[in-house]
Amino acid sequence: MVRSRRFRLLVALLLVFGLIAAACGDDDDTSAGGDDGAASDDGAASDDGAASDDGAADDGDEPMEMETVTLQLDWVPNTNHTGFFVADELGYYADAGIELEVLPYSGGNGDTIVAEGQADFAISFQNSITLARPVGVPIKAVAAVIQHTAEAIAVRGDRDDLNSPADLDGLLYAGFGGPFEVPVMTAVIQAAGGEGEFDSVVLDTAAYEAVYNGSADFVIPFKTWEGVEAEITGQPLKYFEYADYGVPDHYSVIIVAGEDFLADNADLASRFLEATRMGFEFGAENPTEAGQMLIDANPGVFNEEELVFQSQELMANEFFLADDGTWGCIELDKFAAYSGFLYGANIVVDEGGDALTEEPDWSEFFDMTYLGC
Repeated sequence: MVRSRRFRLLVALLLVFGLIAAACGDDDDTSAGGDDGAASDDGAASDDGAASDDGAADDGDEPMEMETVTLQLDWVPNTNHTGFFVADELGYYADAGIELEVLPYSGGNGDTIVAEGQADFAISFQNSITLARPVGVPIKAVAAVIQHTAEAIAVRGDRDDLNSPADLDGLLYAGFGGPFEVPVMTAVIQAAGGEGEFDSVVLDTAAYEAVYNGSADFVIPFKTWEGVEAEITGQPLKYFEYADYGVPDHYSVIIVAGEDFLADNADLASRFLEATRMGFEFGAENPTEAGQMLIDANPGVFNEEELVFQSQELMANEFFLADDGTWGCIELDKFAAYSGFLYGANIVVDEGGDALTEEPDWSEFFDMTYLGC
């Protein structure tokens, strides 16, 4: 048995020596780094992508160069913004070669900020861009964050004396100073048979508390946020929906960008919007998981996490997606109906502050080519 093992060992050694000799013979026939792709004597990679002595592959694949995209929020993070944080967390932006930088809310106007090149994209609103472009702000809407009107006229749920918008005549509106607020509410009240005459005071975020404590009578909240919050805190509201009184449905929240930025960065804009679309569609399909991502991305922002989850669920069910299940697209007829309503209220003005006498071409206010709609 010992002899047999020694014999097999000897045969194996002879085979190894034979292979080495054959290899040496090949070296004599082929120059280093030749056309067959073998490594040269200095370890450099040949044309077929063999590894060099530093281990780097020369197959033409280079790390994707990341480009920073800045996004200006309209407020502190909330469920209007969930899709951005989801897209960032799930790597959709990274896959598109984008590093997202979310700019904190500072009280500035997002329309002006992107027009001046201080941010690439911003959160805005259909009523805002309707008024901004005619006074010379060079921006366009590039996506609709939500597909339907999220605002409504609201009163305290226990106000048994307020059962119709007509009951708001002579009462106090707590508002935010937007030029569209009074015309919208006037139209709603008049459509309900009222005179449309009421007092108003600008209180910004204190407007909600003013209605809760009875120092004001009505307010315009986002049902998807303040409305949910009112339910959670035991101060439910009841609503008078715009659409029930002739005010057209609209894209409450949109994404805008400056015209110069879009012209110079068409590919980047398309990549950003496609990744964003994926983030919002994931959030619509997975509201609880998306809500948690929003919370995790913004530590310390949300005192009541249940508000995030309930709001995200409501947005997913009713607001984020169009009837065909897609996110972001703006349709001309729908955009023109609401913006035309604001034009008819004589609040769309030119750079001199005069009401327009000719209705704008609303198709110029948005561009869906970057989102591929």
